Amino acid sequence: MNESGADQGAGSSNTPDLSSVLREAEALVERRRFAHARVVISHGLRHFPENTNLLYLAAFIEYVEDQHEAAMKTIHQVLARDPEHKGARRLCAHLHEEAKEYPQAEALWIGLLREYPEDADLYAAYAELMLKTLNLEKAGRLAKEGLRHEPENASCLYVAAIIDVIEGGGSRSAKQENLRTLLRQHPEHERTAFALVIALNDRGQHRDALRIAQELLRSQPDSQQYVALVRELKMQSHWSMMPLYPMQRWGWGGAAAVSIAGIVGVRALSNVVSEPVALTIIYTWLIYCIYSWVWPSILRKII
Repeated sequence: MNESGADQGAGSSNTPDLSSVLREAEALVERRRFAHARVVISHGLRHFPENTNLLYLAAFIEYVEDQHEAAMKTIHQVLARDPEHKGARRLCAHLHEEAKEYPQAEALWIGLLREYPEDADLYAAYAELMLKTLNLEKAGRLAKEGLRHEPENASCLYVAAIIDVIEGGGSRSAKQENLRTLLRQHPEHERTAFALVIALNDRGQHRDALRIAQELLRSQPDSQQYVALVRELKMQSHWSMMPLYPMQRWGWGGAAAVSIAGIVGVRALSNVVSEPVALTIIYTWLIYCIYSWVWPSILRKII
C-alpha cells in the first residue's frame, strides 16, 4: 500500500514512530479491518497531518466504503503535496471512473503507464476502463501487453476472458469456465463486469450482454439481482424482439420516431397506391403497433 510519499515528522518522546504507524495501518487495510485502520490512521494524522501515505490510506478506505466525494477531497490533498504519488494517482483514476469522467481517468492511466511501462496492474486497470467504454479492441491489446509482463496477472486474464466470451468462437465452454473461475476467485471484478453488461445492453448488443450476465449468475447462483438481469436480457435478445429494436435501443425516443415515421409513411403511400394495398399497409402498421405494446409483456411472462 505504501507506494510513495515523504515521511514527515520526528518530535517529542510522545510522538509515535511514523514507520510503525504506517506498517500497522497498511496491514489493517490489507486485511480489510477498516474500522480499526481508521483509528490508527487518525492517531497518526494527529502527529503527522502532512504525511501523504497516511492521507492516501484514509482516502483508500473512503473509496472502498463508497464515500467517493470525501475520497476525492483527500486524494487532492495528497496530490497537492506529492503530485507523483503512484497510489494516489491510481485511486484518483478509479474515482474519475466511478463518476463516469472517463477522459480524466484515461489521462491518468496513460501517464502512469509512461512512468511504469512494465506494471501489469496498470495495463489491467486501463483495459478495464476500455471495457467500460466498449473499446474492446484496445482493451484486448492492453490485457495482452500486461500478460506479456506478468503472465499470471488475474486482472489481465479477466479482461482477456471477458473479451473472449463476447467475441465467441473457439472453445466457448472453456472460455466461459475461465471467466467464471476468475469471477469466483476475484469478486472485485464483478463491478466492472456488471458495468460492461449495462453498457453493452444500452448499445443494443443484447446477446453479448447476456453472455456476460450469465457468467455473473453462474459465479453467484443465489443472486436475485443477476437472476432478474439474465431474465430481462434473455427477453431483449429473443429473436421475436428484433422488429422492436428501435424501442429497445432508444426507448421512448425510438418509439416516438417509429410512430411518426409510420404515420407519415402510411399517409404518403395511401396517396400513390390502390385502396386495397393502402388498407393492407394500414392494417400491417396497426398490427405492428399492437405487437410492440403487447408482445414484450407476454414474452417476459413466458421467459
